Amino acid sequence: MKKVLKKTWQFLLKNKSLAILIVIFGFELFLRFYQMEVKNPFGYDQVDNAWAAKKIIADHLFPLVGMVAKGNSGIYIGPAYYYMIAIVYWIFNLNPIASAVFAGLTSIFTFWVIFYVAKKMFSTEVAIFAVFINTFFLPAITFDRVQWPVNFIPSISLLIFYVLYKITLGDVKKIITLALLVGFAFSIHFTSIFYPIIIILTFPLFPRTKETLKYLLLALPLFLIWLVPNVVYQIQQKSGGSSIAVYLQTYYHGFHLTRVRQLLGDALIQFNGYSFVNQLVPLKFIVLPAFFVVYLYKAISREKLIFVYLVLLWFVVPWFVFATYSGEISDYYFAINKFIVLLIIAYFFGRIWMINNILPKAVIVVVLLYIAFVNVKTYLPYGDNSLPVREKSVLQTVNRGGWVSFKVGAPESYLYYYYMRGKGIDPYGAKK
Repeated sequence: MKKVLKKTWQFLLKNKSLAILIVIFGFELFLRFYQMEVKNPFGYDQVDNAWAAKKIIADHLFPLVGMVAKGNSGIYIGPAYYYMIAIVYWIFNLNPIASAVFAGLTSIFTFWVIFYVAKKMFSTEVAIFAVFINTFFLPAITFDRVQWPVNFIPSISLLIFYVLYKITLGDVKKIITLALLVGFAFSIHFTSIFYPIIIILTFPLFPRTKETLKYLLLALPLFLIWLVPNVVYQIQQKSGGSSIAVYLQTYYHGFHLTRVRQLLGDALIQFNGYSFVNQLVPLKFIVLPAFFVVYLYKAISREKLIFVYLVLLWFVVPWFVFATYSGEISDYYFAINKFIVLLIIAYFFGRIWMINNILPKAVIVVVLLYIAFVNVKTYLPYGDNSLPVREKSVLQTVNRGGWVSFKVGAPESYLYYYYMRGKGIDPYGAKK
């Protein structure tokens, strides 16, 4: 045993980057799984997902659509997310703690997507800075702790960004991967509509070969198959595309430069979460152009220009599309560029780290460790408490033989079902 430990220690000393990555990942697990019942919310969206899992597992009713894309629009995202979370609910026998576990599992996927793409596109150092920031910063922790499809938006978007970049450089086989990722994105959030627009704007950069055409023809059905359940549902409802048409007519107000100017701050809103302190938030208006200058300085190439173009698309397309939209806009509607922002910030840290002087390296280490300490210290006392408080209340009702009426999105309703199910009773039936 001692020999194994000694060899492991020697290996880690020789591979310091791997050792650092393992330590960061350990903190990732702790900060995403610690006190799940207390720190993870169990609100409307989580309850909706729990009922969807219940229908699949207990009632054997298999949905053709997922959550409502936007309010009462009648438009739905795909059902893939429901089936994914149903697996975890099945493992936990429909216990609502499955919601928190799935959020944690999603954060693990996110961690390795960030590291993989950052390493491939920049360097191991940039990748380590990126996962460090996303692991320890408070907005990232709280974002990962909420179980809902939105958690997948940044990571899937980053993968699409990377795959699209590789395709423009000649790796046309990745068109298949692109189709699968974009198709899956339509089961995550309605902002996936940005990806076809981005792909169309990137298409002139695709290699003009017969192989490209072959993979495009193979990829098209792989993308469309993700949409089949939604189409079948629309046919069953006899609504066709009317819901989408009505929604667009209601909220489309045309393209106006005034609205574009008004949304500039929102278009860059993902910088806010990585600004460390509020005083640095205004710098978001200069970080992007500063990155382009530093990135292209001394070495302009086709690859770098394509990268810059894609980064611009990831910001400009959501910005301009929402400039035509008159409905309510939330910050996570711009989440497709969340990890692009993260990589930009990590890139700056990486460039400073490359300076052949111990002082800037020491400053980076001290600053990041201090910020991580402050953020973790702030987060540890936090507790949502929505689940344990409601569990206690519902258990008391069950024990005294009381009744909890069904309400859409109410955690108490699902908890009541869960505890009564333990007694062999389904209080609401298969329709709920």
